[in-house]
Amino acid sequence: MLKDRERKFQILRDSMFSLSFDMGGLIAGGLLESFSGLALRTGWSIALYPIVLTGRGALNGIEAARISTGLHLGTVKLTFRGNTKYYYSILASMVTLSLLMSLLMGSLAFIFSGATLEELPIILSTAISSQTIAIILIVPATSLAGHESFKRGLDPDAVVYPISSTVADIWATISYIIALTIAFGPSIINHIIASATVIFTLLVIAIFSREEEFRRTIRESFPTVASVTLISSISGFSLSSARKRIEETPGILTIYPAIIDTLGDCGAIFGSTSTTKLFTGLMEPSLSKIASRINELAQIWIAGLIYYFLYAIIGFSVGGSMRSFAIPLLVYSILFPLISLFTFSLAIVAFRKGLNPDNFIIPLETTMTDTITTVMLSAILSV
Repeated sequence: MLKDRERKFQILRDSMFSLSFDMGGLIAGGLLESFSGLALRTGWSIALYPIVLTGRGALNGIEAARISTGLHLGTVKLTFRGNTKYYYSILASMVTLSLLMSLLMGSLAFIFSGATLEELPIILSTAISSQTIAIILIVPATSLAGHESFKRGLDPDAVVYPISSTVADIWATISYIIALTIAFGPSIINHIIASATVIFTLLVIAIFSREEEFRRTIRESFPTVASVTLISSISGFSLSSARKRIEETPGILTIYPAIIDTLGDCGAIFGSTSTTKLFTGLMEPSLSKIASRINELAQIWIAGLIYYFLYAIIGFSVGGSMRSFAIPLLVYSILFPLISLFTFSLAIVAFRKGLNPDNFIIPLETTMTDTITTVMLSAILSV
């Protein structure tokens, strides 16, 4: 009886555990603020940050979703060595997509910042270097989170992305700061790292080009990654105006990274569990089947609400106003159902079209969450 009750509330338990790591999102914000002079040194350097953060999160989301589903289906083993071709094809596709995304994000930062043509090489090399430094830690960390959660009887769908996304935010910020430091110092090092990355990626492509899973992941994921990068470049500039309003309410500035992470992770948990049920045949690919997920959705909502209530208390204690307390709860109440419906619909549509939802759900959902949350915060603070 006790075990049945534990299974019934497993999503709540696992979500409470995994969402606790979103508190670490404050570290990323603190790091950026500490090096704000470096980030604000040029137009392209500050324009690059939100693109780097969102783009890195998108790739991490694809890896987390693929590994979580693979662990359930048995196509991914609980080891780094001697794993399946499917697993290594996923890692190879992450390396390839990282380079393609770096080139795109560098180009967008160049275009939207109004940088000179002479600055383009250093912008591209900085974008590539920051992603290379990031991927060295984030890719194995995401795999490790999947292995350990599965070994300990936790649901990787509810655990892997929330944990790894926080690690990705922190390490991506550190990688960005390192790359900028090199760019404004011994910039030749960035060029060397970028060149080595290009050569290594070409070797990876040559080795895995015949693997169907590698080709499929690139084919299905690149449009998603490109869209995410483009959207993040636009939201990045709107974020600069939103931050000015947020700075007027210190409590909001303190909890802002955690607000973004937690809402995005709630949607990611629901999307990832939905994908697994579709692949295992436990749920039909029909939008009406969302009614059968109400119990799990309610557990995710409760877990997120608990953390948002904590953020509201922190915002009030720092800002000293009821506005700092009310805004997080208002944002969560409005956006959670919208994000959940969007995530579920995206999974159903992708599955019906014969695509792998894991290549789409988390990247698009987290990008939409970041953008919509920032816009809503800006609108509320303007009232």
